[in-house]
Amino acid sequence: MKFNIIKKREIFINEDYKDLFSNNLTFEDIWNLKNLKFFRKKRYKIIETYDFKNKKIFIKKYLSYSEEAQKEWKNILFLWKKNFFTLIPVFFALSRDDRAIIGTEKVEGICFVNALKNKSIEISFFISKIAEFLAKFHKAKLFHQDCYLNHFYYDEKEDKIIIIDVSRIKHKPVLEFYYQIKDLAQLKFSFSVYLENKAEKFWDIFIKEYFKINETKYNKKLFFKILNLKTYMIKRHTERVIARGEEI
Repeated sequence: MKFNIIKKREIFINEDYKDLFSNNLTFEDIWNLKNLKFFRKKRYKIIETYDFKNKKIFIKKYLSYSEEAQKEWKNILFLWKKNFFTLIPVFFALSRDDRAIIGTEKVEGICFVNALKNKSIEISFFISKIAEFLAKFHKAKLFHQDCYLNHFYYDEKEDKIIIIDVSRIKHKPVLEFYYQIKDLAQLKFSFSVYLENKAEKFWDIFIKEYFKINETKYNKKLFFKILNLKTYMIKRHTERVIARGEEI
């Protein structure tokens, strides 16, 4: 799927939303929109929501690191072009002082974490869907690099997985095996965080489904040895960050 992105002054906007703002809108006008509802803050990002014609728009404000925002916007458009479902783009803008702002539609689906809490979807089914998605993602030589369970949504109506937080995506990197292992290790670590004592059971479901589509060309014993080592390194790093009182 391809979106037609037009430019209104300093704002890049999905043509489907061309009536969202006036032609004279500036970066500061969007930054200071009224009736925004606070959603959450994480380090240098503030996420707010804005209701527009019965649709909820998520507005991510970057207080700095505007290059990350640029990558996220480009990757959102790129993934749609590659037929992988992610956030629906609404608008993007940069300021001259390293701030940036991205608007996307609310995801039509349920996050894995919420599905786990509410028991609204069978977990083994959700895990299998993630495995299918990630195997196809990797076969397309795409690697997420922030590959945790809370970044996966499932849309029951459309029967599709939606992936979010895509600023770090790599496409056709030189060291494909490294990035594949990193994605899988991040995911395996998040299994232990969210699924606790059932982590191994569901990981077995995941990896079997994953290999049905994207079988490794490497020795399986070596593959899992490297994967488990990387998972341990992520766990140790996370524990150290938490111990220092820093935000993950």
